[in-house]
Amino acid sequence: MADRYSTQNLNRTLTQFAMESMGLGGPFVADRVAPVVHVPTTTGSFYKFSNTGAHRDDYDALRAPKSESNEIRRSYSSATYACSQYGLRELIADEEMDNADRAVIDPERDAMALITRKLRLAVEVRVVGKLMSTAFMTENGAATAAWNAASGVDIEGDIDTAKLSVRKKGGVEPNTIVIPPHIAVAAKKDSSIRDLVKYTDSTLLVNGELPPRLFGLEVVIPLALFDEAAAGISAPSLDFAWDDDSVLVAYVERETPSKRAISLAYQLRRPIGGSLDIAAFRYREDGKHATVVEGLIEQTEEVVCPACGYLITGAFSS
Repeated sequence: MADRYSTQNLNRTLTQFAMESMGLGGPFVADRVAPVVHVPTTTGSFYKFSNTGAHRDDYDALRAPKSESNEIRRSYSSATYACSQYGLRELIADEEMDNADRAVIDPERDAMALITRKLRLAVEVRVVGKLMSTAFMTENGAATAAWNAASGVDIEGDIDTAKLSVRKKGGVEPNTIVIPPHIAVAAKKDSSIRDLVKYTDSTLLVNGELPPRLFGLEVVIPLALFDEAAAGISAPSLDFAWDDDSVLVAYVERETPSKRAISLAYQLRRPIGGSLDIAAFRYREDGKHATVVEGLIEQTEEVVCPACGYLITGAFSS
């Protein structure tokens, strides 16, 4: 590792602040749909799950007295992962450090906050790229009608179809539904949903949004914003990072996520220095008369059980 990443350049105070920021939910939901699993090496293997085999009754379990039990065999597949290192840095001019009103402004902390947010946004975008793509989500189907259509909408029926797919093909009970913000706006106005919420959840009167649970699923409405303007374009083009016209129903392992536990997807993260989800470094660039604050994470995102999710496509019509 380069000299600037030596232990003496690791800033414990900024690292602790960055790790606390990584743990905050806010508009980012990647951790809620693809939990973090720590891995010891940059490259390695992980299980690709297909849980239906456990439900087959193709062995005779009856054992006669003084006889051996019949033998079964497990079958599973694996794939390899390769973590990549992601880092951003900000140079803080000596003049800014000298003139900062420390009672209000902390240039190093502010720089680390921005770096952490940008690293988390990049994770969010990569997770969206896999979990909202039919190339990865092989179990998918079109909605009966777009959820913002004038007629023919069957939100409950669409969700039931998705849940049944996860139950039968993944062998697990789905527990999460990810509804992009523009689709959530349409869903909460649907008359059948309004009637259900009216009699079961009063929060609609308080926050005007969908309830935290819908048809037995935890509702996740991702609100992270993303500038879709191409690099070098000065005019911003802000939109939601989860701006796809699809809804995701999935099983997510939240209690004990690990490479041995079935779930839709994981973030496989190699801790920096063996223990840090994110590391903050502070060092000098004397030629530029500046202090450098840099943040690093190392991870990859993998769909480990495609059958644990179902993508309802065409849920919104522009």
